[in-house]
Formats: sequence, C-alpha cells, structure tokens
Amino acid sequence: MGTPKWKIKGITDDFTECGCCGRRGLKRTVALMPLDADGNEDGTAEDVAYYGTSCAAIALGWTQRKVSDAARAAQAQQNQRDAHARRMISLYAPLEFAPIRERARMFYSRNRSLRHTGVKASEEVAKRLAEARATLADTTTGPARASRIEDFRRYRVIFTSDRHIHQVLSVPDDEAKRQEQESAAARRAQQIRGSVLVVAALDADSAHDVAYSYEAAPEWLEQGWKAAHV
Repeated sequence: MGTPKWKIKGITDDFTECGCCGRRGLKRTVALMPLDADGNEDGTAEDVAYYGTSCAAIALGWTQRKVSDAARAAQAQQNQRDAHARRMISLYAPLEFAPIRERARMFYSRNRSLRHTGVKASEEVAKRLAEARATLADTTTGPARASRIEDFRRYRVIFTSDRHIHQVLSVPDDEAKRQEQESAAARRAQQIRGSVLVVAALDADSAHDVAYSYEAAPEWLEQGWKAAHV
C-alpha cells in the first residue's frame, strides 16, 4: 500500500460543500491535510480540503465508518488542545507584562517540580502563550477561537470549606441579575461554610484553574482584566 496522501485533521460544519465532488448542503465535512511523499503534513490551514465522508473514504481507501470515527477522534483531540490553550491564556496573559518575579510566582505555583531545574519561568510563560494563541488561531476545522484578554468573561466561583470548587457561575451582564447572583452565591457559600471569588477567564473550565491559582498573583490577574475592559 502506498503512502497516504491525506491526514484527517477533524470534522467541521463550517464547510458544507464537498471539495471533491462539489455536493452542497452537507451537514459536515472532513478536514483533510495534504501529505508529502514521506507522509508529513504538507501545507497550512489554507491547503486543507473539505470532503464529504464518502469522498474522503475514497481518497483514503477507507470505509466511511472508519473515516467518521477518525474524524471525530481528531476533532476531539483538537478540542482538548483548544481547552488547554484557553487555560494557558486565562492564567498567563494577564501577567504577560508583569515583573519577572510575578510571572515566576504564578508559573512555579503550578509547576513546582520545575522550580529548581533551570527552567526559566518568563521564557516558559512566553512559550506557552505563543503556543496557545497559535492553537486558537488555527482555522483548519473552523474559525479562529477567542484568545484575547478582551474576550475574558467574569466568573463567580464558590469554594467549599476545604477549598474545593463547588460551583462556577458566569457573571451576568445585567446589573440586577448580577446582584441577585451575588446574593445567592453568598448564601450558598455560607451554607457550606465556604467562600466566593470572582475571576476572569476565557471560559468556565479555565476559571477553575484561575481560581485555584489566584492567590499566586491576585493583583496582576485583576489588573489584566481591568486594563482590557476600561
């Protein structure tokens, strides 16, 4: 069997026309990255072809079921990379221009095993932010995803008495609803002898990470949010 000409990158509903046969109105298409003679990816997002599952199956020499399974698996991996990227940006973007000691405090609070290994926190923070932004800017299986501090939302985090997260709530934009949520969260925290913290992040899952790491750099996390939402 020869070297495959394509690699499945995921599945998307942003492209509904098959790039092979031209059929339109598809519910979704498979994103196919061209490969070179050695089986390495040979292109960027602009070179990706979007085929229906039947045409993708013919192109790969697979069954449609195998194509569908592989596309879903590839997309799941991309979604995981996106989630990790959102966490990195939510944690480190507000500290991007903070003093080195502040970046180091946040980084080592989350990566204690690297504290005395020679790994420089400032370099790692810059590296992780660059990788995260590149991940969310990738348009292989859809439009670029939110990645700026300006895209952060406020989340109200309720902790239990032993500092585990009990609940994360998106803070409403409406003032009346916001006050109602604040009061309800305070009552709930009192019931479970916990506490409440408001943080900013790209999504609720990222808010978990920010809340657990908040004490490492509270002033900079707040300043980053406020500076972007003046």
